[in-house]
Amino acid sequence: MRLLPGDHSSYSLALAVWWSLLLLLVSIGSPALGCYTRIFSFGDSLTDTGNYVRLTARSPSPYGAPPYGRTFFGHPTGRASDGRLVIDFIAQEFGLANVTAIQAGTAPVDFQHGANFAIISATANNVSFFAGNGMAIRPFSLDTQMIWFRGHLRSQQAAQQQQNGILGGALVALGEIGGNDYNFAFESGVPRDRVRAFVPAVVDKLGATIEELIGMGAKAFVVPGNLPFGCAPLYLRRFRAARTFWDYDPNTGCLAWFNRFAEYHNRLLNARLDVIRRRHLDVTVVYADWYGAMMSIFQDPAKLGITNALLACCGNSTVPCGRPGCTVCDDPSTYGSWDGTHPTEAVYKIIADGVLRGPYASPVPLAKTCPPT
Repeated sequence: MRLLPGDHSSYSLALAVWWSLLLLLVSIGSPALGCYTRIFSFGDSLTDTGNYVRLTARSPSPYGAPPYGRTFFGHPTGRASDGRLVIDFIAQEFGLANVTAIQAGTAPVDFQHGANFAIISATANNVSFFAGNGMAIRPFSLDTQMIWFRGHLRSQQAAQQQQNGILGGALVALGEIGGNDYNFAFESGVPRDRVRAFVPAVVDKLGATIEELIGMGAKAFVVPGNLPFGCAPLYLRRFRAARTFWDYDPNTGCLAWFNRFAEYHNRLLNARLDVIRRRHLDVTVVYADWYGAMMSIFQDPAKLGITNALLACCGNSTVPCGRPGCTVCDDPSTYGSWDGTHPTEAVYKIIADGVLRGPYASPVPLAKTCPPT
């Protein structure tokens, strides 16, 4: 366009049109909301996207073997499922699909969308907590993940020559973690009432970690509660002999006591998150009600297309999933559990949708925490 002397109005109009077209093209090409610059994720097997299989490479775990990963990726990725996890769907929503497992990346460019520190089998508390409770286990813990995170943050700050802003624009996904503190105890035969006494310590650990991250500059969190593990096929099989009429929920087929245990954990966690919100008014903390989202499946599975809600698609009591000769169903999307312990991708998608858009998030759905653009 040729601009004549004094024809500033035409120039301004042309510039405005040009910018409008540019913004339209950018918006078409930009995925989802795009308000968070990174996602930093902590947790256990419900969130790990590849750390555990790399940490245990000398003694290969079943999570790195087929048929894990078959539904979406077409091969094992280290995720304890047939496909994507909740963290994958959250990352996709915010246009940050490449949230690399910290043990998988080799350079700062691998972590431009954040990093995942979650580890299969991880606990909230560390070895000293379990030793103090008479349990001789040495699990990966949240402390391990925070050590990795501090080192990663220092390297990212050095690479980008900035000391602030990396955490300020990030979404921190803290969990799910804490379930294994209870699982290991139940598996070890610790009495149920003693395990219940672990809950305040687990919640204290999560609360202290959130406070530390806030002190480091974090401004946005999503914190999941425990799942209804009384509905997990592994628990239903393991504790079947001890099941009594009042332990059994006839409406869902789940073990009621274990679900009440998960509800107790979630109540204490919610109370702690309320305290944190009041203490830090400039910080967003969304509680992700994974329990409620999964119970909606068990209460009316056919409505959501889950026709085998209490069954595992892969493996059985003889040959676990991922081991040679394991059995696997034809359609994982109709099952509530992939391997007896972990949900299928279809279930993770239901949970993620409920957290992102409601009603399984408080005080607001996670998607609404994104500031207007």
